[in-house]
Amino acid sequence: MNTKIGTVTSTEIKRNVNDKINDREGKQWGHLSNLSLRALLVLYVYMLVKIILLKFHSVDLAFLWGRLMSGLQQPSLLSQWLDTGNLVPFREISRSLHSLNDHNLYNLLGNVAIFMPLGILLGLMFNHEGMSGLKIGGYAFFLSLGLETAQLLFMIGQFDVDDILLNTLGGCLGFIIYRIMIVPFLRTSS
Repeated sequence: MNTKIGTVTSTEIKRNVNDKINDREGKQWGHLSNLSLRALLVLYVYMLVKIILLKFHSVDLAFLWGRLMSGLQQPSLLSQWLDTGNLVPFREISRSLHSLNDHNLYNLLGNVAIFMPLGILLGLMFNHEGMSGLKIGGYAFFLSLGLETAQLLFMIGQFDVDDILLNTLGGCLGFIIYRIMIVPFLRTSS
């Protein structure tokens, strides 16, 4: 039965109330979902630090502090460490492709694959803001640059510009996977 109250029917009022309830539940779900995505992003970045910077070792702050202070107190040490790295774009990628073996293939694909979750996570987190591939690439680039710079400052591993390029590519590929496979799924499920 449709009872008319003023210029609005009771059915319209019920629909408006249900819409408000669904909207409130959606916001709560969105907040919870966003919170869990942020937690996943923090865990993911921690994993990147463990793998890229610490090479799977435990976090030893005294060791890291000592390495950092050594490098900062003796800039020639940092300079020597940088000289052993790669500052020429595509040098290591080209070398790896010309002498392709299991280790080189693992290194190339690993540097791409390890950043793919970043593109997917950022796409999911900023889904409603229309995040572009260029922004995702920027986030991947700066995160990778930060990790490579930390390797230099802590004198752990080698600074390699090609790692930054491959990591950035991985972040962009992750975002493409998000756009091609996850966005259509999200649209059909809502």
